[in-house]
Amino acid sequence: MNVSTPARPGSRTDRGAERLLRALAAVGADRRHGARGLAGTTLAAIARTLAAWERLPPDDPRRYCRAIARALGTSQPAMGPFQQWSLEWARIARTVPSERLVRSLRKWARERAARWRDEPNRIAATVRRLFPPDARVVTISRSDSVRRALESLPRGRRPAEVIALESRPGGEGGAFARDLRRSGVRAQVVPDLAGRRAAGRADLVLLGADAVYADGSVVHKVGTRPLALAARHAGVAVVVVVGTLKGVERRRPSRPLGPLFDRTPARLVSAYWTDRGAFPGGQWSRAVRTGPQEVSSPRRERSRR
Repeated sequence: MNVSTPARPGSRTDRGAERLLRALAAVGADRRHGARGLAGTTLAAIARTLAAWERLPPDDPRRYCRAIARALGTSQPAMGPFQQWSLEWARIARTVPSERLVRSLRKWARERAARWRDEPNRIAATVRRLFPPDARVVTISRSDSVRRALESLPRGRRPAEVIALESRPGGEGGAFARDLRRSGVRAQVVPDLAGRRAAGRADLVLLGADAVYADGSVVHKVGTRPLALAARHAGVAVVVVVGTLKGVERRRPSRPLGPLFDRTPARLVSAYWTDRGAFPGGQWSRAVRTGPQEVSSPRRERSRR
């Protein structure tokens, strides 16, 4: 990723922007952390830069804003926060007068940071309200949202068992199962090739997400789409546990996702459980605009088949 800025060489503002762009380049190279962790790192770096800009406003803040928007968009093409934030920074650069630009960006940063802090507890509240007790769950990868939500369940409503696919090539499923077992949730790992059989025997397939696009399609770890398809064929509900910060207003990714991710169409999703409530499958965009829609427990849905 190009980390150069169009600023005055050697200025304090130039150095601050360069540090932010280098931080975004490091985020783009990170293959160990998920979307939530990388988003938090990015928000902290943005806050430091904007604090410096408040003390020393740049000569041409619009050009800085555009450079950072481009860097956000190329850092993690599969992760929703970076794609959406890129669109928002570009929009601010295009529409806000220069004398108000830094103030608008600081307001943007405060709002995004507050949502980032609040999301896990709000998602967990939605999951606690709807999770079917004693369910057999199948999942893939190492979603922080899924883990926190399952750990937040009271003991009487925890899953009977969580089956985590190994999630090659990174093998995150093993670490995910260990995380759950340390918190007292029964969990085991199975090979990815056993995913179809596991989904057919499950009560619920519970997925995280790196991004949700306006058409409701979900970007997540490679192997997610085949797992969701197997669940659909078996009549098992597929629920995506995701914060709305991962929503992207585009209908489809603007860049290739790379070999570590795939995209699951909205028709395979039964529901989205989010920080804003529960949204029916296939209605992501409408639900985000109008507020949460009431959905039933996945286990009750399955019992009506």
